[in-house]
Amino acid sequence: MSTDASSGTAAGGNAVPHQPSHARMWLGYAALSLAFIAAYAVMNGDGLAQAIVFSASNLAAVAAILVGVRMNRPTCPSAWYLLAAGQAAYLAGNMCWYVVAAAEGRATAFPSPATEIFLASYVLNALALLRLIRARRAGRDWSALLDALIVTVAFTSAYFVLVVAPLLTTTQLSPYAQLLAGVYPFLDMIFFLLATRLFFGAGNAWHALVPLAAWAATLFLADVVYGLQQVKGVGRDGDLPFFGYLGSFLFVGVAALHPAMRDIAAQREQADVAGRVRLIALGLCGLVVPALVVDSVRDGRRIEPIVLSVASAVMFILFMLRVGDLLTKILAAGRREHERLQQFLEAIPIGVDVRDAGTGRPVYVNQVAGRILGYDPGRVDVPGELPHLFRCGTSEPFPAERLPATLARQGHVVTADDIEVERDAQRRQLQVVATPIRDGEQVRYVLTAFADITAEREMAEELRRLSVIDELTGVNNRRGFLLAARHELALAERANRPGVLLFIDLDGLKKINDSYGHGAGDHALASTSRLLRANLRRRDVLGRIGGDEFCVLLTEASGLSDVDLWASRLRAHVARHNDTSRQPYRLALTVGATIFEHDTPHTIEDLIARADAAMYQARERDDGQDHEGAVRILGPAPGTRSP
Repeated sequence: MSTDASSGTAAGGNAVPHQPSHARMWLGYAALSLAFIAAYAVMNGDGLAQAIVFSASNLAAVAAILVGVRMNRPTCPSAWYLLAAGQAAYLAGNMCWYVVAAAEGRATAFPSPATEIFLASYVLNALALLRLIRARRAGRDWSALLDALIVTVAFTSAYFVLVVAPLLTTTQLSPYAQLLAGVYPFLDMIFFLLATRLFFGAGNAWHALVPLAAWAATLFLADVVYGLQQVKGVGRDGDLPFFGYLGSFLFVGVAALHPAMRDIAAQREQADVAGRVRLIALGLCGLVVPALVVDSVRDGRRIEPIVLSVASAVMFILFMLRVGDLLTKILAAGRREHERLQQFLEAIPIGVDVRDAGTGRPVYVNQVAGRILGYDPGRVDVPGELPHLFRCGTSEPFPAERLPATLARQGHVVTADDIEVERDAQRRQLQVVATPIRDGEQVRYVLTAFADITAEREMAEELRRLSVIDELTGVNNRRGFLLAARHELALAERANRPGVLLFIDLDGLKKINDSYGHGAGDHALASTSRLLRANLRRRDVLGRIGGDEFCVLLTEASGLSDVDLWASRLRAHVARHNDTSRQPYRLALTVGATIFEHDTPHTIEDLIARADAAMYQARERDDGQDHEGAVRILGPAPGTRSP
């Protein structure tokens, strides 16, 4: 229930919720009404005192409604003002009917001069309920109205058989009294119908309607019991119906004062399918009229069977309308769920293809599938005939028997990422997952989901490339060189082919940086990598493994003659660069070489260490002086074998 509750802060910083005093006013009113009921019971035998207490409780209900409207400020205040007017009319009727009779020392009687005033109160109450119903209605939902009609027909049929018919046939009432005896049940029926309609249309706000529903129920039941007492001639002032009327005063005041009264008209009705309890209750109401028909025929009555036959026909029509309404709502709910699921499947960025497992015919294909494949797969009845599917990196069509959708028909979840589709003269790589959908043990459908992962694979390849490439020079970094060199060493070992590892150092890089700036140093490194790449063959591996250090794996060299030939080409390239370059420095390289043969165990790290040692020997041979020539080289390193 919604309230005006606010929160405060207690010592220690904990928030302590509390309600303003007026939000709990309904508790005080409930206590006051219970006190009136207790006083009424205690004063049994004192007719005037009871009448005064009765009217005071009625007056308190009028005041409670007016205070509740001012305090809670409901969305539809006119309905509550009509309700207050109805209670005020009821109070006026009680003053004429009950208090005056008690003051004169006589019992209340039906009909009385106050009868028309009571009728006005019922009309005002009914208008108040109708105003609340219209304020809550959000569309043309007939479910709550049909349910209310079914319940009302059941109760009013019993009311007619037990109360109205005996009153109409008694000789003690005048024609006008008999007319009033028929009008009262009719107004009760309208009142009960509207109250039931309001409660059945409550939806999630039903808790706000509990006090109002209790008011309508107690008032209606009190009228029924009072009518039964009039039929049997056993009623007297202060009996059970009077406590029912007092209970109605209690509940209507609580309904107005409770903060939940704001939710009654504030929350709009929502069409929903009736629950199991509600349908069972409606079914039981449907049995009331046939039971009354059987009872009246058995007793030989004449009027009741005719009326009850009409009521049975009306009840049958209402039940058929309600069943039709229920089926319509169920079908509409199914369509909404289907449309919602279809919206979800169309919104996800993957292709979805659902096929019958037995025939392979498509059941559902979303639009994304057509955009990914470049054609509508829903037009292809056999999955194996889907065109333009190839093995990754080849021109071979993908085998139909290996398609994930084909394998999933056997009951397995299948994934594949080696399928390419040709779309717009381009190959796009797909990732495919096919899942069987079972009905018990039998595979009924196969759901295939696929996505275009070309961009992701290209990004992954680019990231992989960046992880092994030196950004400055564009050649392998240390990690990339080690990976590529290990691979080439393994191939050379299987072919029993020797090779040469070269360790190259850019001489004087620190002097270049100090003299001309780091930009010049970067240019020197980039120039060195270009000169080294120009001197490589197809399967040779080049990498920058340190700040000014490079390594080259010559996979097609077998001895010092090959190393000398490689060094002579490099010297020529470096000399030509120094002659034509406009840079203020001259490139100089020192190279150490080591030969590897596969009858001697070694790793790439061992070869780098040996070539590094040879490079330092070449530098020490010139007494550690910076070499201004093109290239100096020493190899193989001590301890290695020459061919």
